[in-house]
Amino acid sequence: MQRERRRSPRIMFSIAVKVRGADDQGRTFEVPGRTVTVDRYGARIQVPQTLKPSQVIRVVNHNNQHSAEFRVVGPVSPPAEKLSEWAVECLEEQHNIWDIYFPVPDEASDARALLECRRCRTFSLQPLTLTEVEVLETAGLISRLCTTCKVESLWGYPVKKFEMESRAYQAAAASTGGSVGPLTDRRCSSRSLAQVPARVRDYYGGSEVVQTENVSKDGFCFVAGRKYYVGQGLMITCPYPPSGEMSEVRVHIVREQPSGTPGRLIYGVRYDKSSKQ
Repeated sequence: MQRERRRSPRIMFSIAVKVRGADDQGRTFEVPGRTVTVDRYGARIQVPQTLKPSQVIRVVNHNNQHSAEFRVVGPVSPPAEKLSEWAVECLEEQHNIWDIYFPVPDEASDARALLECRRCRTFSLQPLTLTEVEVLETAGLISRLCTTCKVESLWGYPVKKFEMESRAYQAAAASTGGSVGPLTDRRCSSRSLAQVPARVRDYYGGSEVVQTENVSKDGFCFVAGRKYYVGQGLMITCPYPPSGEMSEVRVHIVREQPSGTPGRLIYGVRYDKSSKQ
């Protein structure tokens, strides 16, 4: 991708898509897939189909039926159970098929979150201070200018819960070569897309400040360079303000997956019941 395109913020955003293209023999295909992450100019997608670098495909957002042509940049993880993950970039810059406004990155902001304007239902990845994160967690809404409404409006986490596929759907898609429809065996996620700093401390003296990718009442996901293990207990401060201490809570690692960036992994943690009120 071009240099300026890499400055678009990226979020974990898993929704159903359809991918259309042609193989080496010129045979057309249409398979169900999922996004793993998205940004203004591209995405990371998971499909039960082998793609090739520089191949042009059409990606259809199943939620709104918007589509655009994308160029396959390359694989981001080895194939697993007949499913592979690929980085793709949009060739039609005027078409934002995700229906999400990605503002110019604000380096001074402590956090980012996918919010929805309560007036016009516009989705936007908004830069936030930790104070605004706290207000969102308590009051549920914050006030700020909407570029669509052109007035100050109330914003909160999206009311609509985006569909997230289950492991059963992945297994079915892999075993059938992708013939399972994208709405088969689905569930709704109660996670909110929020990128906030958090401090992770293990029981052996190690600690680091990481960034969450999504949050919920039961736990969250974060990206880290250190190695953790499923089942491992950790102490978490989230959000983490460098200027002052906040109370820690106990969590356990419940899952691990590649992040698409060498040397970094995505971890899912769940709050211990005795630790989170």
